[in-house]
Amino acid sequence: MQPTQSTIDLSIVIPALNEAENLATLLPEINKIVEGLGIQAEIIVVDECADDLTCQVVEKYNAELLCPNTKGYGMALFNGLKHARGLFMISMDADFSHPPIFIRDLWAERNSADIIIASRYVRGGKAVMPFSRYFLSRILNLFFGFGLSIPVRDLSSGYRLYRASAFLSQQVDCMDFDILQELLVRAVIDGKVIHEIPFTYHPRKHGSSHARVIKFGMAYLRTFGRLWQLRHSAT
Repeated sequence: MQPTQSTIDLSIVIPALNEAENLATLLPEINKIVEGLGIQAEIIVVDECADDLTCQVVEKYNAELLCPNTKGYGMALFNGLKHARGLFMISMDADFSHPPIFIRDLWAERNSADIIIASRYVRGGKAVMPFSRYFLSRILNLFFGFGLSIPVRDLSSGYRLYRASAFLSQQVDCMDFDILQELLVRAVIDGKVIHEIPFTYHPRKHGSSHARVIKFGMAYLRTFGRLWQLRHSAT
């Protein structure tokens, strides 16, 4: 029987795009970790174009498949978080760049802030990636952290834990990867507490990861002006 809203401790939201092969390994690992934590949890896979194999894998491992009529990472993530019923919510990728074992670390820190970020760029964190991608990622994060006056080193990390009560009233405009910055901007404006904990990032494969960080950067540059105005609208 599906747990009621009041009994769900944690919702795990996974935006995906036909990641059946990875989900077939990831979902049972998440189930095992959650069982070890002794909590009630739900897993929500958000795939706007889910194929038959993805549907089968999600059903097999007792997860929920959400297929919103939207397009882009940002809307997939936002719809998943809005649909979630847990007191806390974790967002993570489906491609094992976010190792599921780290759910334990995020859960352990759940009461320390409204948003907990698995950070590559705080002391103890690490990013295993080609130097060109690392350099670009660091520059983008430093620029946007400084430009938007957000005291966070890894604004582009999508591996996060959110306190649901701090998220329920949120609305967003960004539809792509830049939603990650917008959520932090709105959290800071609302006076929410953000905390980073060290995390080691291992990309699935260098080629796709490099393309993704470029897409991150382009999305950021397109929306920086609007995010800057949003950040300083209340000051």
